[in-house]
Amino acid sequence: MPSRFKRIVINRATQRLNPFYKRYPFTSPVSIRSANDRGCVELEMGFFYNRVPKAANSSVMTALAQLKCGHPVPSKAAKTLFQSPASLSREEIYRFDQLFKFAIVRNPFSRTLSAYLDKVERRAKARNHESSFEGFVNYLEQGGLYRNAHWAPQTALLLIPVERFDFVGKVERYAEDWAEVLRSLQGLSSDVALTSGFFANATGADAKLLRYYTPSLVKRIAQIYRTDFEAFGYDAGCLPAGQRPRDG
Repeated sequence: MPSRFKRIVINRATQRLNPFYKRYPFTSPVSIRSANDRGCVELEMGFFYNRVPKAANSSVMTALAQLKCGHPVPSKAAKTLFQSPASLSREEIYRFDQLFKFAIVRNPFSRTLSAYLDKVERRAKARNHESSFEGFVNYLEQGGLYRNAHWAPQTALLLIPVERFDFVGKVERYAEDWAEVLRSLQGLSSDVALTSGFFANATGADAKLLRYYTPSLVKRIAQIYRTDFEAFGYDAGCLPAGQRPRDG
């Protein structure tokens, strides 16, 4: 059974047994276990955060953990502090509907390159292996797109429909969007800043776009991630800030 089809079958089987997924069916080819781990429910504070890898998710998680605990919490520990959607009881599902629901997304051109730099190129260099961004794009086109949440389409990682979110922020304007999240969480002050987690994990992808992208790769990524470009209002015709890729 092809892996993508197998994941869909498992996802559907899981949903028949779980209150959250009976209410919000998960139709993505991404593993439901992987996606569920990225849903952070905080009933007492009143929010649901849908984590998206390579979109400041470590930074947002450590900030939310600090808000919950009142002191700094390491990123790895922060990701274990909140309930997952699959853990909610039938009674808690009704409370879920009243939560402030948000996600933070990123321009697909930057996010894809960041995933490549972090998960492919960095590891290849550590092993003295060769890698190329074009080879990675080939891999995405040939069946690898949904095999890892760090480069799966962002729309495929959302556990509820896009239109059910109260707020979808963007990495490109994270300071103002984080302030908006805080205002929605019981009117918290924007003085509660994002932690350095985003910067600690940063690959500098935005500054390296012209080094890796060709006009052909721009078109291919635009096609691969077309649902993300459409859902989040990103321009699929050019790189961020109107940059023009090199010929090649």
